[in-house]
Amino acid sequence: MTSEGFKRHGSNSYIAEFAQNEREILINLAEQIIELLAERIDHGHEDPLAAMVGITSHDSPPEDEVLHRLLPNAYQDQADSAEFRRYTESTLRNKKQAHAMAMRMYLKSAEDGVIDLDHDGANAWLGAVNDIRLALGVRLNVQERTQDELELLAPDDPLRGVYIVYGWLGWLQEGLIEALMDES
Repeated sequence: MTSEGFKRHGSNSYIAEFAQNEREILINLAEQIIELLAERIDHGHEDPLAAMVGITSHDSPPEDEVLHRLLPNAYQDQADSAEFRRYTESTLRNKKQAHAMAMRMYLKSAEDGVIDLDHDGANAWLGAVNDIRLALGVRLNVQERTQDELELLAPDDPLRGVYIVYGWLGWLQEGLIEALMDES
């Protein structure tokens, strides 16, 4: 990866320059998150008001482990968690999708690979990068594996590339947070 990460540019602007291959990786990952977060079909809902405000009949967590990590249970108690999910899952999905779509839009419209974010765009990027890292972390099984185990993945292991991107995204995320906090 060749990017130098995000730097503050003026009082409310954050700039990074990405090589073509970096943009392609980020666009691909953002598109995967957008697709993954596509709304579940709600066959059991006939109340137009509930549909309008985002209340669904879905009260169980997603079966896909990555999606479950992105849309976790809010409570230990299953009944409370199910009720909370009915009222919030649709909104949470839409917000996460909007972040990934914003990231994709910035990357696709970047002239010469330069991304220039305002404060809201930077926050959308943080959300998208975080969601992508959560998804990759599930695939890498970071909760069960140590960093040393991940560092020692064989060069031909397909997860080696995933781990490299996971680390790069962590570095990129940290740099954007630091740029947001920089008051100079």
